[in-house]
Amino acid sequence: MKEEEFNGWTNRETWATMLHIDNDQGLLETAIGYAKEQVENHEEGEEINPYYLGELIREWIEDEVLIYENIQTTHATYLMLTDIGSLYRVNWREIADTLISYAKEGANA
Repeated sequence: MKEEEFNGWTNRETWATMLHIDNDQGLLETAIGYAKEQVENHEEGEEINPYYLGELIREWIEDEVLIYENIQTTHATYLMLTDIGSLYRVNWREIADTLISYAKEGANA
C-alpha cells in the first residue's frame, strides 16, 4: 500500500521530523552542516547521493538528539517524539535531499 503524502512530504512522520529540524536553530545548523560536508566533498559533476546523508541524519536524530535529550527529560523531546510518531516511517532520504538543497542555496548565496 502506498503511503499518502502529507503537506508535500512522503508522509506525516517525514513532515513532522523536518518541521522540528527547521524550527530549531541548533538542529537546523547541525543538519545543514552535515549536508554541506556532502556538497563540498563530492566530485565536480558527480551527483550527490542522499542515501548516506539520510542515514547520517537518522542516526544523529535517533542517537544524539533524542537519546541525549531523553536523558535530560526535556519537554521538547517529548513533543518531538509525540509529533513524529514512528521514526521507522520517516523518509530520511527525502529529508537529506532537502538539506542538500539548503546547503547548496547557502553555498550560492
